[in-house]
Amino acid sequence: MALLHSVNVSRSTFPLSRSSKIVLSSSFASLPLQFHRNFKRLESSVPPSASAAASPAFPIDVEYLRQEFSGHGATFEDIGETCIAKLKLDNGSSANVMLTRGMITSYKVRVWHGGKVELLHTWVEQEEEEEDVVIRGGVSTAFNSSDSDDINEWRLHGISGDSKDCVQMELRRSDKKIKEIELKQIISLREETLSIELFVTNKGISPIRLEGCSLVSYLTVSTPEATYAVGLEGSDFVETTPFLPRFRVVQGEDEEEKTTGFGGEEESNYKQLNEEMSRIYTFAPKSFTVIDRGRRNSVIVGREGFEEVYMYSPGSRLESYTKSAYVCIGPSSLLNPISLEPACVWRGVLHLHNPNS
Repeated sequence: MALLHSVNVSRSTFPLSRSSKIVLSSSFASLPLQFHRNFKRLESSVPPSASAAASPAFPIDVEYLRQEFSGHGATFEDIGETCIAKLKLDNGSSANVMLTRGMITSYKVRVWHGGKVELLHTWVEQEEEEEDVVIRGGVSTAFNSSDSDDINEWRLHGISGDSKDCVQMELRRSDKKIKEIELKQIISLREETLSIELFVTNKGISPIRLEGCSLVSYLTVSTPEATYAVGLEGSDFVETTPFLPRFRVVQGEDEEEKTTGFGGEEESNYKQLNEEMSRIYTFAPKSFTVIDRGRRNSVIVGREGFEEVYMYSPGSRLESYTKSAYVCIGPSSLLNPISLEPACVWRGVLHLHNPNS
């Protein structure tokens, strides 16, 4: 499937009517946060919290969310059939999460000059010959398991923390056909870092493989010519046709034939993203820096649990210094599926760290 990079409408807010039907497209991070052990074995089941048991079913009851989760640095805004959770810290950092899809549509940070900048690129499109409003970009987990997108939704499990240091949101979902699979996503907003943790639990008795899993972010930039990836020198990569990563769960030991393109080794430690490119780095540092000289800003992209990094740049064909300028970067498991034994949990993380505050 081709990577969705054409832009028909680009807006910082979503002026949707209450009757609009919303369709979301899955998009394909030295950090101050240290995590260990991406795999762990389940010792016992943990009973769900009171907030999980009381989570409202779709359509979302926004008033319930406001009453239940107020005082944790989070507010809720109703947009049509779903709503946006707005996480905000006292220092000005903020993130917007679209519930039911777990999609992060905005991440704003305070920078060196005292103002705030948007780090994510998100846009809204009207589907041709349809009334559906499609939201693309941002950051979201790429999933396409046995459930259809219309049924399998993330549900809010709880919000913790406060607006001073950290606001943390936990979302959960399960595969309705493969009952042994449980998915959990934890979004953490700290003063200089946004982290997205993905947990996949195999509660069955057979091993599974996680295919096409990714946490790729659409980073907004002034122009690809002014954007550089720093720290990838010596990393192995495979050229690939631009595509949108999808996730699926495979039970047992079935293998599928895989195709790859031209491979090589990154020669530049200051890789300019001015040419159109679509690459999977198969051997790369756990973190590297994306510098935008046009906006005088940088983002450290870090990962855990994932062995690969996907990178896409539309190159110079997009008009410079417009809202359509972006690059896609983030951890993935597109070439080599992740194997998960019974009674085990896999954990993958994307960190977006802003060192410019």
